[in-house]
Amino acid sequence: MTLLICCQLSYSQNQDSSQTAFKKGRWLTGLSGTINSTTTNRGNDDLKTTSNNFGINIESGKFIRDRFLIGGRFQTNKNSTNGSLEGSTETIFIGPFSNYYFSDSTTGSLFVTTSLGYVRYKDKIQLQQADLLVQEFGEGSGLGALVGFGYSYTINNSVAFDLGINVDLYWVNIEQESLPIETITNTKITSNDISFSFGFNVILDDFFF
Repeated sequence: MTLLICCQLSYSQNQDSSQTAFKKGRWLTGLSGTINSTTTNRGNDDLKTTSNNFGINIESGKFIRDRFLIGGRFQTNKNSTNGSLEGSTETIFIGPFSNYYFSDSTTGSLFVTTSLGYVRYKDKIQLQQADLLVQEFGEGSGLGALVGFGYSYTINNSVAFDLGINVDLYWVNIEQESLPIETITNTKITSNDISFSFGFNVILDDFFF
């Protein structure tokens, strides 16, 4: 009897493990949003700004092994700054990504995500200095690296809700135009973003266009 119970428990555990949503061959497509605080250093100007940032992430990939996902990611962010320094910043990130899920549980798992890709950057800054309104317009491209950690909660083996913390790092070269003095300079920008993300994923055995 004891042997029979042990065998039954072992079979049940193996069956549960095989039913995890993060199985080899399955497809995942997700949509998420981010809210974060951004600190940006602009070249040698010693101009440092901190403001709120809102973003949308779209990603899709395939599990090449159990709990190991690879795919492509599209991310867009918009930042608005108010006060003595007013402006807006827009970034677009495109690149491959990978996720690793730590657990075989049918209810979800902690996971880590990494991505490296191309960044397109555009900004506009407006600053009032005495009676003079100074405006700067910048646009350029560069490299981005994204790292995140979170928890994915699965429902019915096909829908997952994610909560996580992300760190986005951007290294961008831009061409910057200043008005009213009408000068154009090349500037390097380093941006470090820490964000809280939330979203949902659809997990399917087959991918449909």
